[in-house]
Amino acid sequence: MNGFTMLELMVTLAIVGIIAAIAVPSMSNMLSNSKAERVTGLFKQDLQFARSHAISRGEVVRMSAIDGGWNIIAETSNDTLRVRDILDNTITVTSVEGLDSVAFTATGQIESTDTITIRTSGCTGNEDKSFSLLRSGQIAETELACITQ
Repeated sequence: MNGFTMLELMVTLAIVGIIAAIAVPSMSNMLSNSKAERVTGLFKQDLQFARSHAISRGEVVRMSAIDGGWNIIAETSNDTLRVRDILDNTITVTSVEGLDSVAFTATGQIESTDTITIRTSGCTGNEDKSFSLLRSGQIAETELACITQ
């Protein structure tokens, strides 16, 4: 006789079910951590992009919050340099000073200093970030512990 008995199949399915029950929460945390890493990386990259373009174009470049993300616009020429529509309801971006935009001058300096925090619900470890925008235009990044809910 070839094949499996009903008992063998039931035991195998029970083991698979137990393994799946253990793996699903870990997978959820991994996806949240990955999202936090991606969003904070893109945010920092876009801050550097805005500063670089402000210097190379010789004009003020502003990175502004829009619904679900941000855009980068060269103010004098009114050129839209980049648009990011990446945020969802698990991502929170806050400004200590309450600003809704960051502007770099033609020399690469920042118009108004601020600290911007990006938090992702459901992440674990130190995946959240805080970005201190210094008057010189430099960006200091600090890892923050994720807030567990």
